[in-house]
Amino acid sequence: MDGYTQGDAASQTNWLSVNCDLGDLVPWLGLLTDSKPTILVLAGETSGDLHAAKVVAELRVRNPNVRFLGMGGPKMKAQGVELFAELGTLAIMGFSEVIARMCYFLSLRRKVLALIHSESPDLVILVDYPGFNLTIAKAAHERGCPVLYYIPPKVWAWNERRARTLATVADAVASIHPFEVDLLKEHGVNVEYVGHPLLDRADSIPSRGESFRAWGLDPERPLLGILPGSRIQEVERHLKPFIESARAVVDRRPGVQVLISQAPGLEDSHFRDLEFSVVRETPSLLRWSDCVLTKSGTSTLETALEGTPLVIAHQVSWLSGVLARLLLRTRYIGLPNLVTHQEVVPEVLQGEVRPEVIAPLLLELIDESSPVRIEQIQNLDRVTRLLGEAGASSRVADMAMTLLERHS
Repeated sequence: MDGYTQGDAASQTNWLSVNCDLGDLVPWLGLLTDSKPTILVLAGETSGDLHAAKVVAELRVRNPNVRFLGMGGPKMKAQGVELFAELGTLAIMGFSEVIARMCYFLSLRRKVLALIHSESPDLVILVDYPGFNLTIAKAAHERGCPVLYYIPPKVWAWNERRARTLATVADAVASIHPFEVDLLKEHGVNVEYVGHPLLDRADSIPSRGESFRAWGLDPERPLLGILPGSRIQEVERHLKPFIESARAVVDRRPGVQVLISQAPGLEDSHFRDLEFSVVRETPSLLRWSDCVLTKSGTSTLETALEGTPLVIAHQVSWLSGVLARLLLRTRYIGLPNLVTHQEVVPEVLQGEVRPEVIAPLLLELIDESSPVRIEQIQNLDRVTRLLGEAGASSRVADMAMTLLERHS
């Protein structure tokens, strides 16, 4: 999973203000006063870094004495996590890309296993990144370390056998997709639906006028937002056809303005000498764009939650594409479509990722009077309602505290 938005501290529930019996709090009192546990947190992608950082922040409220070790990115680091591996070397995608970097991941795995052996963490929190994290879960379980898996492998999409593995190596699983809970339970997984962390998104986004002034744009003219990806491989595959599609839109509607999002952790060198401006304020871009073109991933749901019409376009390597066609069990890849079980957002895949296919879809959605745009906005509102209430990070922190007490 990739990610762009920042969390909203105001929407995070302070655990002391939750209505509960005193008996519910007693088991945690020792952890709050005397214990100085060590928690290992592993996240391998931008979105995982964001979600892990929110959980770390919630845990620090509950026990300021916790020592956090992990792999992740700048948001985890900002929360005081002692990182031994950072996102720049971790973020890849696709089967062929994983094979190409197998030696690196084997070396990293040995490093994590050595750390588990030397530190004997009181809890291991794994965030998404299943190809790597499942092997760590097995090793931690064998070592006797409790394991909390947040954002489990997408067994509803492919490789259902991973659910059986998860049942044997994870003490608890925190799910963010309501449609996967029953399947995981069928395989014996101790799973709890915690809600989607993107529902805790920031409300401190500047107004449309302020944002457009900062970008040097006209707020009276429509804006097309471009999200090519949060990984280097994604940007390399998507940036060129996305820019070509945006150019085709501007050729047809000269008043349209275009901005390209540069995700955290990506170097400026990947975005030099482009015909459209590049910004890092992706939350503002998602909220104030009149339409968004994005690759598949977390950004599709982030955009949907803002109620901004979007088109999903995605391509991977030839080998990854072939394997995906053979292994994937779902009709859709976009999260808004998976949540609603229907194509509420158009998906353009592999060889179809071309301006002649994408531009007409964008032109229809950027037109305020278009029935297609109006219908999609209504469906995006339904996506938000189906995801439930905010507070995922707080619920995951509660699960972590329970595991810490149980194994103390």
